[in-house]
Amino acid sequence: MISRRAVVQTATIGTSGLIAGRSVVPSAFSQVGGTPAAAPEASPAASPVADTVDRSATRITGFKNPELDFQIMRSLGAGISGGGTPGEIFAARASIGEDPYAWPPAFDQIATSADAEAAKALESGFPVSAREASLRASMYWRASEYFSDPLQEEGVTRGQASRASFLRAAALLPHAIESIEIPFGDTSLPGYVMQPAGEANGITLLVLTGFDGTGEELYFETAAAGLERGFTIVIAQGPGQVGAMRDNPNLVFRPDYEVPIAAMIDAAFAQVDVDPARFGVYGISLGGYFTIRGAEHDDRIKALVVNSPIPNLRRYQLGFLGGEQAALQIPDISLDEIDEIPDDEFPRTQKLLLKASLRRFGVDSLHGWITKLEAFDATPDLGNIACPSLAMVGTGEGKEARDQFDEFVSGVAGPVTQRIFTQAEGADMHCQLGNLSLSNSVIYDWLQATFR
Repeated sequence: MISRRAVVQTATIGTSGLIAGRSVVPSAFSQVGGTPAAAPEASPAASPVADTVDRSATRITGFKNPELDFQIMRSLGAGISGGGTPGEIFAARASIGEDPYAWPPAFDQIATSADAEAAKALESGFPVSAREASLRASMYWRASEYFSDPLQEEGVTRGQASRASFLRAAALLPHAIESIEIPFGDTSLPGYVMQPAGEANGITLLVLTGFDGTGEELYFETAAAGLERGFTIVIAQGPGQVGAMRDNPNLVFRPDYEVPIAAMIDAAFAQVDVDPARFGVYGISLGGYFTIRGAEHDDRIKALVVNSPIPNLRRYQLGFLGGEQAALQIPDISLDEIDEIPDDEFPRTQKLLLKASLRRFGVDSLHGWITKLEAFDATPDLGNIACPSLAMVGTGEGKEARDQFDEFVSGVAGPVTQRIFTQAEGADMHCQLGNLSLSNSVIYDWLQATFR
């Protein structure tokens, strides 16, 4: 049996949203390659020297830790729709070093500052400035929520702050954005209905994120681009997803995601004037599994976008562990003992990601998670998908992601448009977070052509 120390020092472990060297967004662990470097002190700005001129004391510095590096790119990517500024983000980065535990307080600081800026602007009669500051605050709170301890209340508090900031901004946007509660059994799922300020093009798109994305983040990632093009956007968060578990921590991921997606579609048709012939669904990250399940079982879906397609979630996740055989050799780790393992044996980033994965899948150990993943398989019913599909993947996402992309393309019954994003395009990373403008152009142009 391999020792735990040997495993965490040699394996690449990952699961989401999202994210892996970083080939694909992990939903649980990310790159595990030994002990991360000790967090360095933030470099102080150099003292001014007489008679000199400089551009800035801010320095653009990434991380040695690939998960931290991915997350800073994620925050920068949200800036395309007003979800952050490089200056504020790199100001936060300067105090983080290489320590994920330092991430939440760093982003708390710029989120709090942006919220205060928004309140002052609104009180002074400057609604555009208030809106812009609230949009930034929402995504800074989301970034802080991401690296919060999944078992503590601080993460929920930060998530609720992200939502509150977004709703304040939404009230000042030209588009009509409404928060909704989607009936689901004896509970409800959170969502948003977004209708364009200008002339609607008659197409409605339901959007789902993956493991660690949020409904608020989807506005910046894709909905803003859709609204600008006249799309009606419905955002929903299902069992196991961040927004749903803020209010219902026992509502964990389930393999039969066609059930919550049916409820989401019911809500979409009830909330807006949907043209049944022009209704599509877009799944991002692990949403590429959830929406495949939906399209296999619900013919109300007339077009499917998967970014990237994940027919077999277990195989996809175990790809972060080197495949099934390698995964089965890893000693078990229980939820209770994660924090007791020394950081030099199990780095902090991986502790947080593993705890998040176990919590959201409703299990209490690594082996329990591996076993539960066996039910997350959409491959047997791929042939049920007859609607047009757009399959997307980046060249930086790894062999398993590409294999599942090919499996989806060859397995569905309907026509498939393939789009593989490259490093030269700045879009090879998971969900194309490095070039959302290109990604959204591909998606919305394809949808408009499909429904023309």
